[in-house]
Amino acid sequence: MDLTRMTERLLRLAVPNHLLWLMFFYGFFHSSMNFSAELLRFGDRQFYNDWWNSETVTYFWQNWNIPVHKWCLRHFYKPLLRRGFSKMVSQSAVFFLSAFFHEYLVSIPLRMFRLWAFTGMMAQIPLAWCVGRYLRGNYGNAAVWMSIIIGQPFAILMYVHDFYVLHYRQEAD
Repeated sequence: MDLTRMTERLLRLAVPNHLLWLMFFYGFFHSSMNFSAELLRFGDRQFYNDWWNSETVTYFWQNWNIPVHKWCLRHFYKPLLRRGFSKMVSQSAVFFLSAFFHEYLVSIPLRMFRLWAFTGMMAQIPLAWCVGRYLRGNYGNAAVWMSIIIGQPFAILMYVHDFYVLHYRQEAD
């Protein structure tokens, strides 16, 4: 696939993908989780913080999914710190675990293992370092939004391409 066509398809996919992502976020984190909390009389309703104002990638990942963030802190990050691992190694291990599960959740339904979701999650580590070190304020927020708007459609495009090549390429030849 040539780079021009890929860029054009990526940009065409970015807007609808982002709108679906925002609708999913609202529907799941705001509506259904609050509805479930109301039914179960669950007092802690903090399922997300203001991730849309993130000036760093780290702040985004700490605030967009509070239940998963708290679980990772309690059951993975802090035990690694207590065992003497550094913060960087512990954070990388948490992202590795998250990357594994993201890839697993994509690979099983597609019946193909390609590592695009895994790579996208692991790319958050150097991205977080670069944004935290070189970009702050509005520039950091723009970098976070660009990674959300462009990163997911890129992974989707790569999976669609690989799925097509795997299942339909031979029929077309």
